[in-house]
Amino acid sequence: MAGECELRELLKIELNQLKEEGREIDIDHWLNEINACNNEKAKLMEVYSKLCELPMRTDYPYIEPSELDEIYAESDIDKLPDDKYEEIDSDYFRGAWLGRCIGCAFGQPVEGWRSENIIGWYKGAGKYPITYFVPTVSGENRSQHPSSDENLCGMPLDDDTRFTVINYLLLCKKGYEVDSWDVAEHWIRTLPFRYVFTAETQSYLNFINLDECTHWGKPNNAVDIMRRERVSSYLNPYREWIGAQIRCDAFAYVAAGVPKLASRLAHVDAFFSHVKNGIYGEMFFAALISAAFTEKNVDKCFETALSVIPKKSRFYEEALWAKALAESDISREDLILSLIERGGKYNWVHTINNAAFCIAAITRYKNDFRNAVAFAIECGADTDCNGATVGSFMGALLGEKGIPEDLSTAMRDTFSIGVSPYDNYSIRKFADEVKAFREKLNA
Repeated sequence: MAGECELRELLKIELNQLKEEGREIDIDHWLNEINACNNEKAKLMEVYSKLCELPMRTDYPYIEPSELDEIYAESDIDKLPDDKYEEIDSDYFRGAWLGRCIGCAFGQPVEGWRSENIIGWYKGAGKYPITYFVPTVSGENRSQHPSSDENLCGMPLDDDTRFTVINYLLLCKKGYEVDSWDVAEHWIRTLPFRYVFTAETQSYLNFINLDECTHWGKPNNAVDIMRRERVSSYLNPYREWIGAQIRCDAFAYVAAGVPKLASRLAHVDAFFSHVKNGIYGEMFFAALISAAFTEKNVDKCFETALSVIPKKSRFYEEALWAKALAESDISREDLILSLIERGGKYNWVHTINNAAFCIAAITRYKNDFRNAVAFAIECGADTDCNGATVGSFMGALLGEKGIPEDLSTAMRDTFSIGVSPYDNYSIRKFADEVKAFREKLNA
């Protein structure tokens, strides 16, 4: 069973992933090989086996490990001060979760849209520049999306919020000593298969097909088995896409103010389904949001987050570039165009280009929740993911009191994720639960 799509299509996506990872590959040659298989599974798997053996380019300039100790060895994490637990006001937990819900709802109706189409929709409604949720009516067009401005009555179902709750429930069971097997086991017990996509679909399938994945307990060498069987990478061409990056928030909240711990927990989660830059995205934003609970300087939060990922990675390079460009005197319009042009070499749901949109948003609009989220949406691509990530960071930074009242009121203090008991559930109540659990872990 291929999973996300047919095997032939998976292998075509794999060609681009291999090139991005630095493999020595002639894409046109291998595309012809795939097409010549006539969709015969055995032949396609022979091609896949050959693809897996392709060597790295000798001139590839990046060092991008996936193991935590190797990641830290290539990073500046030793320059960070030791994590220190601090009491944090409820306002910041409420702000982070409310901000994530607002940002996600802001971007939901236009997910996957190009920037110019988003701008066109707002202009057609007479509501550009962007300051509020997507207009329901634009010219003669009407959006039926539950998150458009006239339809919005709370945060609707979305994986960008669902994973925060799922990971919180995992931490409630396992605490800070969770490992990647625990993540996988928790998923198959709490997440319906059709609630996951791309990299998560492939890793989910890979895990449930392990001989050791039974009802009878966790093997002693659990994570080593996952490594051996390539759970995160086998037939998974999405392994550097955004799926892990959107799962960081529970770790950032429960490890609020302790970014090293947040990055470690994020690695545990990401290691199940992603490799390399797919992992770095979750680690970076977990550390960034964690830092924002106690460090109210955006630049220092960025430095902290950058310190937990490899300095010679594509993610690191792109993060520095996006921040520098956002700090320059380039216009908003040209900033967005530059980000889109540079990010166009990646799929629209890749980790790196979407991370750049988020970094530019929080850099350009420090202490301005509305404009930071609006900027992330206007960039296009994975708008609900980026709106949620920027909203979460800005909410942790500014607190609930720093979120504009019209955006806050529109959410009606309600979210749903399709997992009991968190449907039509209070946003503030959930945030308070997370805060209380953090205090319990650190009592």
